[in-house]
Amino acid sequence: MKALMICIALGWLVLMANPAQTQEDACVVSGSDMSAYSALDYDAFNYGPDGWRKLASEKCYYDAGASIISWILDHESELSPAQLRTQHYHAARNFALSDRKTIALLQLRLAQDNADVKSGEMNWNAYLAAFNAWLSSDRVALEQAIVELGKQADGSDGRKPNLDAAMRFSKCFDKPYIMIEQDPSCLPPSTTQPAGGQ
Repeated sequence: MKALMICIALGWLVLMANPAQTQEDACVVSGSDMSAYSALDYDAFNYGPDGWRKLASEKCYYDAGASIISWILDHESELSPAQLRTQHYHAARNFALSDRKTIALLQLRLAQDNADVKSGEMNWNAYLAAFNAWLSSDRVALEQAIVELGKQADGSDGRKPNLDAAMRFSKCFDKPYIMIEQDPSCLPPSTTQPAGGQ
């Protein structure tokens, strides 16, 4: 708990040190907005029309990430480990979309799954390692993470979980994250899986 609070506090320092990008100048989240988010339960905040996804749909990615961190601070004690990991992961994605790589990296660390992964099982941490490697401009680590993802058993859709999403990082290594998520040219061959992992 203490380590989590320290990491979140450090994240807020990074947030405050980086002004919002020009495309986000129209994105303003007030204290009353944050209070409204805080009142939402997990499902409403994560999936509902009034949660962080509304900000992301308006391309207010920085604010979406900040709203997630604020919401976590208010709800951490109520969340399962999986829910907490999911929220930190979505915060990381939103910060990556707004080109805030430092805070995205911090949030990815908090999205790690501490459970032991058995051979062949879904390897969530390998996907996070791929994302981390891209954020860190480490092509060698990215390729190693892709190899680890290739060792998973196929999912119900016949694909290895998150492998296609990780391969987007390799195919569009030098492009901004928003293109990796949205540009069809970043899709690996013979895939229709959406980007964004889990």
